Amino acid sequence: MFQHDIAWPHVAMICTQFLEAENIPVFPWPAYSPDLSPIEHVWDALGQHV
Repeated sequence: MFQHDIAWPHVAMICTQFLEAENIPVFPWPAYSPDLSPIEHVWDALGQHV
């Protein structure tokens, strides 16, 4: 089972086709997963206030 984020390079057609051709199952991961780092939102807010 393979897990990756929903970054554009990871969901590109060529990557998706390769994983399917090699019979590698991909774990579904929603775009706004609670597993993603919440610190990214903090850095964004800090950048807007500075």
